[in-house]
Amino acid sequence: MDHTVKNRFDNASKAYVTEKYFWRYQSACLVSKLVCPEVSDIILDIGCGTGKQIIELSGSVKLCIGIDISDGMVGQAVENALNENRDNVKFYTGTFDEPERNINLMEMQLTKIISNYALHHLNLKEKQHAITKMVDIGGQSLQTIVIGDLMFFENPLRYKDEFNAVGYGPGSDTPSTVEELIECFANFPFKVEMHKLHPLAGVLVANRRP
Repeated sequence: MDHTVKNRFDNASKAYVTEKYFWRYQSACLVSKLVCPEVSDIILDIGCGTGKQIIELSGSVKLCIGIDISDGMVGQAVENALNENRDNVKFYTGTFDEPERNINLMEMQLTKIISNYALHHLNLKEKQHAITKMVDIGGQSLQTIVIGDLMFFENPLRYKDEFNAVGYGPGSDTPSTVEELIECFANFPFKVEMHKLHPLAGVLVANRRP
């Protein structure tokens, strides 16, 4: 993600309300459900925004870590966590390319990684690299990756009238097809399941094979 994306979210951080965007909110809810939080989990959220989702999950798990490209979003997330009296959630600036920029994630023994409505800012090659990075920083302790996002289950041209409703901007967003996203996991020991919310949005769940 380039500086344009970073600046956009820096500028939006103070007034950013996830619930305003129906399909993004529905995706976040399904991600939180499908990650199946457990008390022993250490969960990383990449593209965490103002931290609302990972702060809510922190009430059910051992530790949560939020990463976002935007300094403004991270600052707001820290403030939100303090307001909720959550001391088991930490926030850092970072990117899909360098999530470990300000924290050694490989030492954290991550069990699960989530991301909601963020991966579509990357092209397919960058998505492949981002997923490889997730697997690498998770290591053997990583059991599950859950990604909610714009993703094409059908031809998007059939749904032009719904682009705004689903949050798709063809000029700036680069969602992938579900087949392309599944293929990103082809070289890793994870079984992938797809959950369709809308013809242009859904949730991918990748669980480590036994």
